Amino acid sequence: MIPTKVTSYSVVDLQMATGSFSIENLVGEGTFGRVYRAQFDDGKKLDSSAILSEYSDEFPGMVSSISELHHTNVIGLVGYCAEHGQHILVYEFLKNGSLYDFFHLSDEYSKPLTWNTRVKIALGTARSLEYLHEVCSPSIIHKNIKSANILLDLELNPHLSESGLASFLPNAEQALSQNARLGYSAPEVTMSGQYTLKSDVYSFGVVMLELITGRKPFDRVNQSSGHQCPKLFRHWFV
Repeated sequence: MIPTKVTSYSVVDLQMATGSFSIENLVGEGTFGRVYRAQFDDGKKLDSSAILSEYSDEFPGMVSSISELHHTNVIGLVGYCAEHGQHILVYEFLKNGSLYDFFHLSDEYSKPLTWNTRVKIALGTARSLEYLHEVCSPSIIHKNIKSANILLDLELNPHLSESGLASFLPNAEQALSQNARLGYSAPEVTMSGQYTLKSDVYSFGVVMLELITGRKPFDRVNQSSGHQCPKLFRHWFV
């Protein structure tokens, strides 16, 4: 049963808020569906994530479970839509986008992150992972730790997104397989497809290297010279 503590939106509500899910409001492709910017008549801005239809049977339980996650550094679920075959999650809106955007999509006029800010992002992300692993019962394996899932608010505080999604959806590993190509997955995940708390920590470590170096975990531009984040870091400090 879907809880009443989060708002139930109609398809019409979200169509109006997203301009009928227009391309102009498309934020990007999430691991499990498209993400749209939604602006409501009262001025409130939220992000809506359309979950792939193949997960429709699991949607009520997923909403119920994710709505129980409450932490300063975890993106909060605001509401959902489950009608006319649509399955949409509605989350808080964070204006500064993702950590990935800051490093790899920012234009020449963007200010670089200071070291103090990078430390704040590292600590906040670590706290979100500690919450999922140590406070939640049973523990939640995120399975999708990457810079694109670390969103930043106006003060550049980090908020981990997609928390709980992979754990509550069946066959999520297939959708997550692209992470191995991006360089975030632990070697044992790449080989066996099995996720653990430790594989989350490995992915967190890769993000920390990205935070320090400003490089993608797997830099295709420098592929021939072997410039991958873990290898680069090892070269500096070993």
